[in-house]
Amino acid sequence: MLTVHHLGKSQSERIVWLCEELGIPYELKIYTRAPVLAPEEYRALHPIGAAPVITDGEVTLAESAAVVEYIVTKYGNGRLVLGPEHPDFPH
Repeated sequence: MLTVHHLGKSQSERIVWLCEELGIPYELKIYTRAPVLAPEEYRALHPIGAAPVITDGEVTLAESAAVVEYIVTKYGNGRLVLGPEHPDFPH
């Protein structure tokens, strides 16, 4: 199952939005900054504590653009993304 590791006040909020918009099942794990940096449990997923991070089976992925591309490609079924054959793709 797709798990969104949500670090408060971060770009991981856009990943939660994406999963909700696509209506896909996901687990949400919420982490609280301690006090400003990511807690140790979160840094075990990503050494510098950057957000967002997702896990999906054996896949662990960080960086919001990569995470968005992964989710819309794997779970989006063509929703929210225009293919290169679409006339509006470049825009």
